[in-house]
Amino acid sequence: MNNRWAELADSELVVLINKGDSRAFDELFLRHKRTLYRHAYRMIPDTELCNDILQDVFLSLWAKRGKWKLQTTPLAYLYHAIRNKILDHISHEKVVARYMDELIDFGKQGQCFTEDYLLERELLALIEEKKADLPKRTKEIFELNKEQHLTYKEIADKLAISEHTAKKQVHNALRYLRAKLTLLLFFTFLLFFLLF
Repeated sequence: MNNRWAELADSELVVLINKGDSRAFDELFLRHKRTLYRHAYRMIPDTELCNDILQDVFLSLWAKRGKWKLQTTPLAYLYHAIRNKILDHISHEKVVARYMDELIDFGKQGQCFTEDYLLERELLALIEEKKADLPKRTKEIFELNKEQHLTYKEIADKLAISEHTAKKQVHNALRYLRAKLTLLLFFTFLLFFLLF
């Protein structure tokens, strides 16, 4: 059976996508998924994350069908969307990681907890609880990095693994903890702004 969508230009597919043509959408995805994946992987070498980002970009594209207006080519638009999604992810990871680092450091100082810090204490306890659910090796690497402040190179030397593996395990731990703590962090910041 002839696939007429395969013969269309990207811009023609966009017109059909805006009309709700799911076959045109599938064609655009299949046509560019490998190129876009490679683009994402160059920025952040994590297979699972790159696939998630690619899926998110295309789901967002389908959600805005009928209103998708292009100033450039469809492929250029998709490159830009992938890049922005990755930068948003990296920025969010840094915020969460920094916040967790501050809480871990605060908890180690042995300070007396006043009412102002009850929520932080609960969050710190939750981090410890969720950290216990991590795979043993991931938990060990995470603690070496975040609690003993070892660099990825120092961890790699200590555990006889590659720096890339050390970095990936810390990243995996942060992703897991972020998923578990996102809602609580939201309410923490909300409460903070309501109180102050």
